[in-house]
Parts: sequence; C-alpha cells; structure tokens
Amino acid sequence: MEMKELQQVVNPIYTTAKGTVLMLAGARDKDAIALLPYLDIREIQRGNDAVPAEIQKCYMIGQKARYELHNKASLESGKPNIVDLPSGYSPRGFRIAAAGKKYFGFDLPIVIDAMKPATDKTMTEEQRALAEYHAVDATNYQSMKAALGDAKGELCIVTEGLLGYLSEPELISLCQAVHHLLSEYGGCWITADCSILQIYTLTFATVLKGDAAAFLSQMKGFASNMADVDFYKNSMFQNGTNGAIRFLNEQGFNVKTESVDRYIPDIPGVDTDMMRELREAYRVMEVFTMTVEKKTKKAIDKDLPFAIESSCVNGVFTASVQGRMDTITAPELLNKFQEAGDGIKEIRIDVSRMAYVSSAGLRVLLMMYKSLEDKSRFKMTGVSEEVREIMEITGFNQFLL
Repeated sequence: MEMKELQQVVNPIYTTAKGTVLMLAGARDKDAIALLPYLDIREIQRGNDAVPAEIQKCYMIGQKARYELHNKASLESGKPNIVDLPSGYSPRGFRIAAAGKKYFGFDLPIVIDAMKPATDKTMTEEQRALAEYHAVDATNYQSMKAALGDAKGELCIVTEGLLGYLSEPELISLCQAVHHLLSEYGGCWITADCSILQIYTLTFATVLKGDAAAFLSQMKGFASNMADVDFYKNSMFQNGTNGAIRFLNEQGFNVKTESVDRYIPDIPGVDTDMMRELREAYRVMEVFTMTVEKKTKKAIDKDLPFAIESSCVNGVFTASVQGRMDTITAPELLNKFQEAGDGIKEIRIDVSRMAYVSSAGLRVLLMMYKSLEDKSRFKMTGVSEEVREIMEITGFNQFLL
C-alpha cells in the first residue's frame, strides 16, 4: 500500500473535509468553484447526488454561514498572521491572502498534498506570495512551530470543524500546543465549533420548517460514520457553553464570547426575509475568542524525534516506537507492519520511548491487533502512565493492554 493510501486508512477524518469545498461551490463561492476541478471529490459528489435538493440547500447555507463567520472573525482580529487549523480543502487562503494577511494552512499530509498544487493553479501571484500550506499534527507544538518558519507578528489561530472530532487527550494536547504558540507569538484563538451543529440544525428548521432535533441526530450519526470516531465526546461539548468555558479556563485561556449572527453576511440564493430569519435563529450561537495572559520566553522541551525500529522473524513482528505517534507519523508504523508480509502470528511493540499516541496511532495498533488470529499474542511493553491514561480514556486499553 502506498503512503497516500496508508494516510487515508490512518486518518479517515479527512474525507469529511471534501464536502466543504463542494458545499461552498454550491453556495456560489467563486474561490471554491475555482478549486473544484483540481480536487478529487468524485466519492463525495456521488453521495451528495443522492441527497434531496432541499436538504442540499440547507447544507450549503449552513456551510457558507460557518465558513464566512470564521473568515470575518479572523480578519477582524487585526492579526497579521492567520493560522487555519485545519485548513481542509477550504478556499479560506484565497480570502485571507486577498485581504493582505499572511495565511498558514495546516492539515494532514494527504490534504496538503492536494491543496498545494490546486492553489498553485488557481491563486493569483499575489495570493500565492502570502499563502502557505504545511502538513502538521494539530496536537504537536513543535510541528506547528516549525511550519510557521520565520513568521513575524501575532497569530490568529482559527479552528473550524475540528474540535468535535478530538478525543479528550487530543483536545488537551491541542490546547497545550495552541497555548504555547500564543504565549510565544501573542494573538488569539477563534472558533465557533461549539455551535457547528446548531448552525446546520437551525438552518434546517428555519428554511424547511423541519424537526431540528431529528436533524441534529442525523448530523451526529453522519459525521461519526464518515470520520470513524465518536463525535463530540470531549469537554468542549459535554456540558454546554459554560462547561466549555470552564474547560478552556483550566487550560490557561481567557475566553470572550459573541453572538455569531453579526459575523454572517448575506448568503447567495437566500432572499432578504429568509436571511433575516436565519440571523435571528443564529443569535443563540456563539463564537469564542481565546487569549493567554502574557507572552513568555519559557522554553518548550522537545520530544524525542519519531523513529521506528522493526523486524519480523519466524512470524513474530517486533517494533520499538520512539517519540510521538500521531496523524503524521502513525502511517510509518502501519507501513513497516505491512512490509513484513503475511504469516504474522505474534506482535510485540515496545513503547517505552513513545511520548504520546493520538487516535491515528491507536487506530494503527488496533488494526495490527485485529490482524492476529490469537489476540493474546499481541503484547505492548513499556507503557508509560501518560500513554496508559490516553488508552483508558479512549477505551483502547480493553484491546491493547
């Protein structure tokens, strides 16, 4: 299996991002329309064709609303550097660069590998000079710091549609990474992720006079199936807005909230009366702006560099993992395992030097575990308290430990 295919297996969440550019193009966004010919969206397109037109319209309006509110909020932050985390296949880079701001699009390698050539073909020369795309792991400060290169000035970090997919340990790691960046560069972190589902459900209820509760349940099931993760199962979503703010305060952030309706422009194809109704419905939703108390020069300890040593002798696959096994590095372990070939009867993984494991890494370990006829012959040794806690929180301990 080629590395691109391995990345797809390890990070299925990326497939949900393809729907973004399709919906924005349907909502007449010119930048999304320009990107479409250069992105492979055939699978998403076929699924979309089966959706009734009136439901497609609601998706398009909701997608356009969430996209534009994050655009406007980030531009109004006044920060010279906009960090899009994750950038997905969104055309946000066009909009930010056109406004004269520096744009950093951060996402999985499989997404960046598609977006770089697509934007090279569709952006103006001036936009290309201001827009950069980098493969990073959102939970890893060092990964994002390296991608920022010689960025000057404060950051506005924007997360649209990411937080609901994270496990609790991943969410905490992301908060720590963002806190480190804002402590070093200054600036803010903006997200309306706590309102993402509301945007769609209230759009559905307002446009079609439908059952918002039923649509909410459908949306959650759709997202979970597409991403192969438990959706909205972390502290940002379990205890309402106040619970999310308490969690963010505990992570060291000051939080300001505003109603999202003022950030949403008129949407093409929506008449004046309906637009007024939508803004009224959206008034209950909030966008969060997070800051940290002050800049600090405190050094951040670097993790050990990622490395894998492996062998396969007489049907026994042995591997030693060092560093962080996350969305960027997990495909390397899967590649080593697949290169060992068929006939593996026992797996031994030494993780004594593994500093962190994300859901992508856990997914690889589970795939290896499931490949064995005798599951008792899967052994992990050297499991640290930190890694054990991640496995217990996510439920993987019942299989892997």
